[in-house]
Amino acid sequence: MSYPLEKEVSIVTPEQVRLEFPTAGVGMRAIAQLIDMLILVAVYIALAFASIFFENSDYAIAALLIIGAVGTGGYYVGCEYYMGGQTVGKRAVGIRVVQMEGRNAGLLAVFIRNLFRLIDMLPVGYFLGMIVVMSSSMDRRIGDMVAGTIVVVEKEKERLKLRKKINKQIDRRRLSLPRQQLDEESRRAVGYSDWVLLATWAERLPFVSQQRLAQLAQPIAQHFAGRLGVVQDIAPNDTIFLIWLYEQLRGDWGI
Repeated sequence: MSYPLEKEVSIVTPEQVRLEFPTAGVGMRAIAQLIDMLILVAVYIALAFASIFFENSDYAIAALLIIGAVGTGGYYVGCEYYMGGQTVGKRAVGIRVVQMEGRNAGLLAVFIRNLFRLIDMLPVGYFLGMIVVMSSSMDRRIGDMVAGTIVVVEKEKERLKLRKKINKQIDRRRLSLPRQQLDEESRRAVGYSDWVLLATWAERLPFVSQQRLAQLAQPIAQHFAGRLGVVQDIAPNDTIFLIWLYEQLRGDWGI
């Protein structure tokens, strides 16, 4: 599948991993925004019905309006931070917010880009935001420029057949995988470039010899063990360690 209307961007991470992917243009972002807005509208309707039970008390209505306003911002900030740069809408269309160097967008960056959403909405219907995105060489709106973020199209959905082959290789080693679960702090420490590095290695499972896999696994396993503070000795070898890590993290990245 190609993305003829999207622009390509190439990013070299601090770990010297080159990431190449299409950026998310107005069309994909608009669909994601529509899905998110439908979710928020459903919440607003529920709040409106809730106000009926308080007999339309001025205090109750004011409280519900505040909850609605804070909840809107909280939805975008909370989702993008805890869902690895995605909201429900972004996950549905396969796009993600990342830092310009390829890492997960941090809390401050997520907060800033969504704070500037108020400007992007001017004068109505995200008109200014759409104009800026279409004018940008990397499809960035004002909030992205200030926060140092970019919205990219994920390519993983194009690899369903490959994943089936990967899953077969993992299943063959299933009994050797550690029972230990990766803690939340370690999960959040994994950036987009880290995940791409791990996923790229995992994609070689069906095609590379055991010896070559082990050679490739050694430096990558050391990288993750140092970054996450996880002891490699929980697995019998580096290959099993990385497979375990891949299994632990794939759900966090919508795999």
